Amino acid sequence: MSKRTWCVVAILVITAKLMPGAANGSELFDHHTVLPLSLTVDFDELCKPSEDPQCGFTSTSLRFEGPNGEDVTLPVEIRRRDGWRALHTNCQIPTLFMRFPQDLIEGTPFEGQTTLALTSHCGKGIAQGRTESPTLPSQFERYVINEYLGYRLYSLFTDASIGVRLARMTYVHPDQPRRSITHDAFFAEHFESLARRMNATLLEQGSYDPARIDPAAARQLAVFQYMIGNTDWSLEQQDNIILLRNEDGIDVPVLFDLDQSGLVNAHYAQPRSDLPIQGVKQRYFMGPCMSAEDLEQSAAQFSGMRNAVLSELAGTPGLGRGDRRMTGVYLDGFFDIIDSPAGQQAMIRTCRS
Repeated sequence: MSKRTWCVVAILVITAKLMPGAANGSELFDHHTVLPLSLTVDFDELCKPSEDPQCGFTSTSLRFEGPNGEDVTLPVEIRRRDGWRALHTNCQIPTLFMRFPQDLIEGTPFEGQTTLALTSHCGKGIAQGRTESPTLPSQFERYVINEYLGYRLYSLFTDASIGVRLARMTYVHPDQPRRSITHDAFFAEHFESLARRMNATLLEQGSYDPARIDPAAARQLAVFQYMIGNTDWSLEQQDNIILLRNEDGIDVPVLFDLDQSGLVNAHYAQPRSDLPIQGVKQRYFMGPCMSAEDLEQSAAQFSGMRNAVLSELAGTPGLGRGDRRMTGVYLDGFFDIIDSPAGQQAMIRTCRS
């Protein structure tokens, strides 16, 4: 197919699919619609897990419109998540955990949820090891939407994927309301909630056992990471990977944290330093080596999802026409590779035994 295929596919309507979240009695992850929300927070007052091992949750309030148009104020608790984006030197708005009161969320969009991860725009034009960058605010919004899209795309391939929901979040400073800012964000399903939904056990870091890994799930995850141009992961080290042990004692890997991928193409993103590529838009296959039969099956599975993937992109809110086109071309390039014997051979050359 031509790289213009995505333009045609953009008018297709993908068949409705049950998204993660419904199994816990919540419809939060069932929809593409954007939730308008308001969170009262002073980020400077939040403790930092990287500095304080006892860092706990802070009480605050989340406001939104109720089902009858009424103004709803929900008491919630928030805490910084750890990692690169949680550092104020890197991002204006850190990634957060948000905890909900179980006795007050019935009938709200958050019914059935206990704790959710919240990712917002980074908001600083500084890259790792680089100088100030003229990155525009609209680019940070695109990063958020494309990372959200990455999770949505993975859910097309497997139920063992983290549910996500877009929000348009206004951050209200408790003492200085004029400092309020509004940006795109998305909620992500908590790992423990995902494990409950999958009737599985969430394994601790360092639990990797190659004898227990579901080989088909590992191959699928690796090819998907190749599709979105992500090298910021490792199955063996459980780097941006969690493991769920199912009732049969088989471990299923689940990906998270996609901001270093070529799909997002953040100005601060870099490929792994030990790889012979110069930028995150270059794809490099880091998955397990496959037999010819397994590679053929994987190629057929992904090739068969081409229209569904591009339709998901077409239905994602918040992307401008130019951003949507660039993302479509990038994804279409993967399908050209996977449909090509030469492209498949290139994947085999970099596979890991």
